[in-house]
Amino acid sequence: MNLISVRDLVVRIGDRVIASVPELDVAAGECVALVGESGSGKTTTLLSTLGLVHGADVRGRIMVGDVDVLTASPARLREIRGSRAALVMQSPQAALNPTMRLGTLMRRALARHGVKGADARERAEEGVRAVLLDPEILRRYPHQVSGGQAQRFAIALALALGAQVVLADEPTSALDVTVQAEVVAVLRRLRDERGLAVLLVSHDLALVSTIADRVVVMRDGAVVESGSAAEVFARPSDPYTRELIAAVPELPEAAPEAVPAPPEPADLHEGEGP
Repeated sequence: MNLISVRDLVVRIGDRVIASVPELDVAAGECVALVGESGSGKTTTLLSTLGLVHGADVRGRIMVGDVDVLTASPARLREIRGSRAALVMQSPQAALNPTMRLGTLMRRALARHGVKGADARERAEEGVRAVLLDPEILRRYPHQVSGGQAQRFAIALALALGAQVVLADEPTSALDVTVQAEVVAVLRRLRDERGLAVLLVSHDLALVSTIADRVVVMRDGAVVESGSAAEVFARPSDPYTRELIAAVPELPEAAPEAVPAPPEPADLHEGEGP
């Protein structure tokens, strides 16, 4: 079952086409990654799925579940944003009100979708536990959590609201490698265990290869290649895709002599008596 279905999407600003996507589907329990260089149209495509591209002419058909985003009323769009499809941005801390505790922020979001009182507290705690955070974090302010915790909190908020789709725009680019792995592991587990649909925007092909089921490669606003992640990475058909893959750095193996040998036991006690 496709939770996102896009057909003949064209986004224009004036006479310039900034995104053109003939077909894009994301099914329950699937991660689809949009990859390409900066300015390739990845984020524009992702934001279009929630009707969040402003100042542009957006044409085509975008379905989130049974809702046509391009014809839905503003009230209907507010309803599906969060409760059906949630957006996880690159820097979630920038979107969190610094004067409010995380629990207050989450309960306010839940209240907008009709969940209040004990139900809201229960959902909030379930959400943070699902992303492997202690519910104690709900008592903290945004400045009291790390970037990785803030990112997982954003995912927890989506789960608390009952979202079936997570739209993740470069969710790990501001994190160090270890924390990136933690966030990706959370998304992968939620995809597998809860059937979450994930539409991921990333320029990090190494990261994409660890989580994506399918890959859509974009350049200058157009789709140049798409297919299963295994097929695209193993046998890319478009020259641009091959260039992207070739640009991923490989760490050289350390030469054995570059690793210093441990000191001999005698050196440890030089000048000392028996």
